[in-house]
Amino acid sequence: MRFHTIVFVFIFVFGVSCSALQAGMYLLTLDYDGEEILKNENMVQEYLKKILTTPEKYTISAYTRRALAVHIQRTPLVFHSFYVITSDEGQFFTLSFSATKKTFNSEGAWAINTITDITSYTSFIYGINEWEVQKIPIHNEIHTEKTVRNILKKINSSITYYYKDHIHDKMNKENCNTSIQNTLIAY
Repeated sequence: MRFHTIVFVFIFVFGVSCSALQAGMYLLTLDYDGEEILKNENMVQEYLKKILTTPEKYTISAYTRRALAVHIQRTPLVFHSFYVITSDEGQFFTLSFSATKKTFNSEGAWAINTITDITSYTSFIYGINEWEVQKIPIHNEIHTEKTVRNILKKINSSITYYYKDHIHDKMNKENCNTSIQNTLIAY
């Protein structure tokens, strides 16, 4: 695993911007537990199936933000997309597709309320917005039932994670950005 991380940073140094270099250095110090994300995916399925029983009581919005940390500049390579699902009572949770290992290719999993998604979204709604969160513009609303069904299909598929999939599309690979593009259905 250390070898993959070193290669990851090496590619950043010689292949992309200073922001990406910062991102690689940040990943080296990050205490990242992909096992927790895999465990979280079972909870994701339970929540999504619950939503399907009364989809009219939920709304879905989609957002982008800085990918890894407040101090790492947002670039076309270093940004992250996620959903926010809100109930009629005002309760919300975030949902995104994440890698389970710090590599370009790994197993991927959908996760609810990751620390960075919750922190960035909370910062956004309270007006601080240090993560540069932006709502993805959609002409109409997102169709809750169809979008949730698409996400459930993805969870039960053989899709894996590829870091640069939004730049170099690969078959049966997605990242946080392409997973939103490939599951979102608007009215």
